[in-house]
Amino acid sequence: MTVICTNGFSRPNTDPTASQQRTSILVLNLMPNKQGTEDQIISLFEETNLPIALTFMYPKSHVWRHGDQADLAENYVSLDDISDQYFDGLLVTGAPLEKLDFDDVDFWSEFNAIRDWSQTHTTTQLFTCWSAQAALYTDFRLPKINLEDKIFGVFENQLLGTSLPQWFQIPQSRFSAVDRTDVLNCPAVSILGDNQATGPFILKANNQNTLYVLGHPEYNADTLSTEYYRDLEKHQPVKAPENISLTAPQFAYAHWRCCSRYLYQEWVKQSFLLKENNSHEQKQLQF
Repeated sequence: MTVICTNGFSRPNTDPTASQQRTSILVLNLMPNKQGTEDQIISLFEETNLPIALTFMYPKSHVWRHGDQADLAENYVSLDDISDQYFDGLLVTGAPLEKLDFDDVDFWSEFNAIRDWSQTHTTTQLFTCWSAQAALYTDFRLPKINLEDKIFGVFENQLLGTSLPQWFQIPQSRFSAVDRTDVLNCPAVSILGDNQATGPFILKANNQNTLYVLGHPEYNADTLSTEYYRDLEKHQPVKAPENISLTAPQFAYAHWRCCSRYLYQEWVKQSFLLKENNSHEQKQLQF
């Protein structure tokens, strides 16, 4: 087994020695469906074939309305629980919050506290979807741009000359974006992935070991179609996801899954190398 979980709802390992000699990843899970998101993240990490120990975290100041708060506290850690611990990487999920102003998010102060803590207690950080936009604002004051139409579907990198291949794809499901001009005017950030329809969707901090991925690399083949039919049932105005078949999503999935696996694999490898070489030549994520 390449991945063990120190806690969580899916399959916690109670052996205190099991996580030794593994790359330690702290996962701040902000998604409503905690176990479903756990399963997606675990599955993708397992495909990297790297020895990994996952610890799941929650924002203590947020009331979880999709399950029992006491169960969440029992199965997850909060910042208070691990404030004196160190991890090789921090992964932060998305959350269905993009229509809210950041100051209106009930755990916004705690999010900023976790971000500050991560700078000294984790070697690298990977923020996805909403959390990527939140971290870009926290780190560089890059504003979130609210959109009338949802960015929904699978979109590929159209930007030449970056370390990511042009064919790199990632699922998108969001009502917000970052402005390309704002990013280009911020010298502390580089764009690695971009698309005319979505705007920049993979960015890197130039002077810290952080990736910002405006998308959901962990999504399964049927996640976009499930979201589409869910919104239809709620009579919400929604268009079918782009660049994916609702009846045969496995063809698009096979492509983006390779890209997601590459992203996770490279991030974990470099998180480990940066920790091992902390006093040597490699100081930055090489993306």
